[in-house]
Amino acid sequence: MKSLLLVSLLLAACIPGSITDQSIDEPPVQNRGFINVDGPDLKSRVAAAIKQGGAQQTRYWMAYTFDVRPGIAFDAMIIGAGGSRTIINGSMVSSRYETRNVGIFLLHEKGGRSIVRAEIYNLERTREYAGYPVYWLGRGGNEESLNFLRSLIGEVNSIEAAGHLTDAIGAHDDPRVTALLKDLIRNSKVERVRTTAVSWLGHLSGETPFLATLVRDERESIEVRKEAADAIGESPDGDALVLLQNLYRSVHHFEVKREILDAASDNRMAEGAVNFLTEVAEREPDRELRREAIDGLGEMHNSRSLQALEKIANDPAAGRDLQKAAVEAIGERPQDEALPLLKKIARTHPDAEVRREAIESLGKLPGQISFLVELVRNDSETIDVRREAVEAIAESQSGDAISALKQLYAVITNRELKQEIIESFEDCADRKASIDFLLEVARNDSDRQLRERAFSTLGDMNDDRALDALTQLYDWEKNEDVKEEILSALADSESRPALMKLMKVAKDDPSIRMRKKAISLLAESEHPEAIKFLEGLIK
Repeated sequence: MKSLLLVSLLLAACIPGSITDQSIDEPPVQNRGFINVDGPDLKSRVAAAIKQGGAQQTRYWMAYTFDVRPGIAFDAMIIGAGGSRTIINGSMVSSRYETRNVGIFLLHEKGGRSIVRAEIYNLERTREYAGYPVYWLGRGGNEESLNFLRSLIGEVNSIEAAGHLTDAIGAHDDPRVTALLKDLIRNSKVERVRTTAVSWLGHLSGETPFLATLVRDERESIEVRKEAADAIGESPDGDALVLLQNLYRSVHHFEVKREILDAASDNRMAEGAVNFLTEVAEREPDRELRREAIDGLGEMHNSRSLQALEKIANDPAAGRDLQKAAVEAIGERPQDEALPLLKKIARTHPDAEVRREAIESLGKLPGQISFLVELVRNDSETIDVRREAVEAIAESQSGDAISALKQLYAVITNRELKQEIIESFEDCADRKASIDFLLEVARNDSDRQLRERAFSTLGDMNDDRALDALTQLYDWEKNEDVKEEILSALADSESRPALMKLMKVAKDDPSIRMRKKAISLLAESEHPEAIKFLEGLIK
C-alpha cells in the first residue's frame, strides 16, 4: 500500500470529487444490468431481494451503496504516466486517492439466506460479478446500513466475509463507526474481525489511548496487540510517536515490541523516530530487536537515518552481525543515497565480513560491474572479499556479467579465485553462455583441478543442456581419471538423463574401470530405475 503512494499516478476510477452520488432510482451506468429492488427502507429491500433471489436456482448478489469516508479507495485502478495499470484489490487509506461510489456486495447461496462472500466494489469499474444476478437495493442510510452489517458479522460462516463486512463498517462516513468498531473489538469471537476493526480505528482521530490499552493488555491475543501498535503508527494523532516510545518501554513481548518498532519507522514520523530507533539499535539488550530498529532506519527517507546507519556500520562495539545488518539496510535505500556509502564500506571497512556485505549489496544495484571487477583484480584484497565480488557480479543480472567474468578468468592467476569464477557461472542468468564457457574450460584448460571444477559446476546446474555437455565431454575425454570426475558430476545432478548415461556406461563401456565406477555411483542412488537396473545386473 505504501509503495503505491510514491508513484506519480492518475486514478482512472477514483478522482476525488469527480464521482457524484446516485439516487436509488438512478444507478450508475455500470449498474444498469442490475435488478432494482424497491422498498421504503433498507430492511424491506433486503427482505424483498432475498425473496426474489431465493426463488432462483442459482447464487445471487444483493448489493447497495453507502456514504464512504473521504480518503479511502476500494477496488481502484491506478493508471501510471506510461499507461501502466495497478489494481488495488482491497482498500487503501490515503489523503490523495479515494473512491466515493462503492457498494457492498453480498453473495448468497442459491435458494437461501446464507452469505458465502462479501465484497466492496468500486461501482465505476465494469465487472461481471461471476455471472450471477445482482439485486440492487440503492443507497442504504448510515444507521440502517451500519446496524445491518453489524448483525451480519455474527451470522456469516466465512471469516474472510466477516472481515470484509468489518471493512464496510470502517469505511462509513458516520460518527457511530467508532463505537461499532470498539464493540467488535471487545465482543467479536473472530480474530480477523477484531484485527480489522483495530486497523480501521487507527485512522480515526483521538483513538490512540484506546489502542494503547490493547497493546499493553497481556490478556489480549498477540495479533490484536500487534495490530493495535501498527494502528497507532497510522494514527493522525500528534502524540502517536511518544505513545509508541512509552509502549516500547512498558511491554515485554518480543513480537509486540517488534511491531512497535515497525510502526515507529513510518515515514510520517521519520524525523522524530530517528532518535528513538537509533537508541534501540545501539542500546537494546535484545539483538533481534536492535536489528529490527536498524531495518526501520533503512526504511526511512531522510539523511539523519542514513547517518545513523553509517555510524552503526562503522562501530565495532555493535558487533559484526549488526554492522552487517546496517550495511544491508543501507543497500535498501535509494541508489543515490546507498551507492557512495556502500562503495566506501566495500573499499575501506576494517572488517572483511562487513565489506563482503557491502559488496553483495552493490551487486544488486545496476551499473556496478566495473567497480566489482576492480575489487576482484586487486591483489592486495583478501581472497574472501575478491570471491564475494565475483559472486556479486554473477548474481547482478547485468548483461555484462558473463563477459566480465570471462575476462577475469583470463587474467587472474590465483587458482582459488579462478575456481570461484567457474562456480559463479551457475548463478548467471544466461545459461547457454555459461554452459558454453564451462564446456570450454572443461575441454581446454591446462589445470586439471579447474577442469574438474567445471565438470562439477555443469553437474550442479540442473539444466539438460549442461548434462548434454557433460555427456559429450565423457565421450570425448581419453583420461580415465578425468572421466571418473565427469561421471561423479553426472551422478551429483540426480537427474534422469544423467541416470540413463550412468546405466549406459555401466552396461556398455569398454573400460572395466569406467563400468565399475558407474555401478558404484548407481549403487549410491535411491532412484527406483537405478535399483531395478542393478538388480538386473545381479541376475
